[in-house]
Amino acid sequence: KGDALTAMIKEELKETSVSLGDRITSFKTAGLAEYLDCIHVCDYEKSKLHNSESSQEGDASGDCLHGGRSLKINPAELNLYLYRLNKDGSSSEYLEDEEQTTAASYTELPSSMFEGLWETLIFDSDIKNNLLQYARTMLLYSKCGVDPLIVACNRVVLLHGPPGTGKTSLCKALAHKLAIRLQSLFPKVILVDINTHSLFSKYFSESGKLVSKMFTKILEMVQIPDMLICILVDEVESLTHSRAAASLGTEPSDAVRVVNAVLTHLDLLKAYPNVLVLTTSNISKAIDIAFIDRADLRVLIPNPSSFAIYTIYHSCIEELIKKNILVGPCPKRISEVSEFVHIDSTKTALNDGTKELVELSRISEGLSGRALRKVALRVHSTLIPPELNIRFTEFVMAMSTAVKHIKEEMEALTQSYIFK
Repeated sequence: KGDALTAMIKEELKETSVSLGDRITSFKTAGLAEYLDCIHVCDYEKSKLHNSESSQEGDASGDCLHGGRSLKINPAELNLYLYRLNKDGSSSEYLEDEEQTTAASYTELPSSMFEGLWETLIFDSDIKNNLLQYARTMLLYSKCGVDPLIVACNRVVLLHGPPGTGKTSLCKALAHKLAIRLQSLFPKVILVDINTHSLFSKYFSESGKLVSKMFTKILEMVQIPDMLICILVDEVESLTHSRAAASLGTEPSDAVRVVNAVLTHLDLLKAYPNVLVLTTSNISKAIDIAFIDRADLRVLIPNPSSFAIYTIYHSCIEELIKKNILVGPCPKRISEVSEFVHIDSTKTALNDGTKELVELSRISEGLSGRALRKVALRVHSTLIPPELNIRFTEFVMAMSTAVKHIKEEMEALTQSYIFK
């Protein structure tokens, strides 16, 4: 059945031109709609991209070609991943002897909660492809029996940077993507999202025991070899605060026990090829050096550049036009950084709002990805009634005003915090 469906999909896509990010929901091949909700085009083979002939399922990197250049599909070069989304949501585990505090949530992947999340994440670097390549390398090492005592592989990733840059979302999206890509190796994938703050007990010296209990449960899960366990530890500095502070008497000994427990269990987990630990931090300087040393990848996720901001804004405006909240048409997205940088000197007359959107992106530098995706809401909440169906060019002008207000608020809050 799977082979027959694959053949039908390849026939459907034969000689079809698509763009990265396209979701095809209507099919010309008879009977295909009975088995398929949509076809999502989300990766390309870079080495063949200049021929404009290849398209493979996978990562869109949210970047330059996403929604931009059209690609002509050659069915012989397709990688297809067929999957069914879990729509049951997450289940929670509660701490014993505590007041119904959630210790962790468990989500079976791929999940409808995270579908499409990967494509909405826009980064200036190639971090998404790098993370996928890291996962492939990790599994290849295990498959080939590479001795971890000779070539170290702890299966720990640390994403750090300012708040709101997409670190936690990237971890969840990566786990979701791996569940799709690695289904032949791991038919079942579970995301374990640890509630770090719940692991600190109100009783002295109990926190280390709670951490051990949490990781003991995970160690039981990884005994199933064909189940991949992705562990998400958000704000990891809560569990791995530098023990150097304790030696100065500024940290309680209970916090030291927590760090020791985390490090001990990470060392136990690295023996299992079916586990990946994804961690994030807004305050990387507070993390114990022993934990940082255990991370295979330590990646800074900064606030987006003006080009990445432009891509984010364009996707927001495109969505509002698609949902008939703004009046289009939406201008074609600039897909090359060089074109974006030299937009002011272009000889072509651009009266479609492109230059205004580029200028808005430049004045928005310094805002996080989370803040950028709230600008449209801010406009409709404070400047223009959402029922007023205006052209997107007018909306972009209002967005500029909203960005100025947001920056003024942030500066006032910062000053208030400093001088309080």
